[in-house]
Amino acid sequence: MELGDLPQEILIHIFSRLPPKSIGKCRCLAKLWLKLLSTSQFIKSHLTRKTRKENLLLITPSHSIHSISTIKDDAISRKLELPGNWYEVVGSCDGLVLLINKGFEKFLVNPITLQLVKVPNSPLALNMNESICLDGFGYDSCSDDYKVVTLSHYDTINKPRPNDIFVDVYSVKRGVWKRVDNFPYDHPPVVELSRGAFVNGAIHWLASRREPGSRPVIVAFSLADEVFDEIPTPSGVVILQNSVLNELVVCGGYLCLIDNNQMNVWTMEEYGLKESWTKLSIHADYKNAVFNPLCFIGEEEVVVLNEWENLVAYNRTSGTLTDMVVDGGPAMAIDGCTIVESLVSPAFIGA
Repeated sequence: MELGDLPQEILIHIFSRLPPKSIGKCRCLAKLWLKLLSTSQFIKSHLTRKTRKENLLLITPSHSIHSISTIKDDAISRKLELPGNWYEVVGSCDGLVLLINKGFEKFLVNPITLQLVKVPNSPLALNMNESICLDGFGYDSCSDDYKVVTLSHYDTINKPRPNDIFVDVYSVKRGVWKRVDNFPYDHPPVVELSRGAFVNGAIHWLASRREPGSRPVIVAFSLADEVFDEIPTPSGVVILQNSVLNELVVCGGYLCLIDNNQMNVWTMEEYGLKESWTKLSIHADYKNAVFNPLCFIGEEEVVVLNEWENLVAYNRTSGTLTDMVVDGGPAMAIDGCTIVESLVSPAFIGA
């Protein structure tokens, strides 16, 4: 029996074990395989396989993009041939990355297949010169749709309803923007490269209730219900009002709260459970330094992008920081995230 004579279910099981680049080569070998390996059924099966390779995606000071295929001693880096000058990583999900260029245009990119699709500007958007925007990106499993969420408010009091924060949601599958109920909290702290953290079907931001004297809280916007809820913060942690020293990120698939004031990274190991927050203290020679954890290496190390645009590995056992040097990789980076290798296309989602 030849491979092409096997039932479709068995073929999908076999091919789903291959890396995306090998799948791309197989698509070129036969029309039957091209059709099979391009179906949404196969792409989802490939995405949910148990062993998924993680890459680091970095934006350099020259606004190019590099991908580091592994974070071990044999790490390999490649520069992605993507047009444009890139400024910010908004978020990543299922191998797709939402990027913003220097013209503040949004693009969905698959760094493995190099497919790139522009997210259309929202007809509901406030004037860019008079407003502040915070973005997030994630996946709604209920509707099988990827969504972009933008929080925006006027940056001036000379406008009607200056305290309102508008919430706009873009459906990638349907290709439309819509406005949902306003953000029911005070203005979130705006820090450079601030973005929502996508975990467990929701995008998270730091914000404050509108009652006088209230402390900042973690708010979660459910992509399925398109409503806001609150997530408990770690016990004993004081989140400073409008401070650049606190930020939410995703690291190792977990929601993390960065406390740059104390050089701590708090990780919520069981989503929604207050008691599951665990603390990692980074012992360094400097305090109040802004840093961004990107990923964990095993049980011992966390990869950090510091405010001097250097990539370093912190060993939690020895308490040492080591510069990460990758052959062919950038010496510095202004932003980054982790991605999984996938075949998900930004152009044909939901097809």
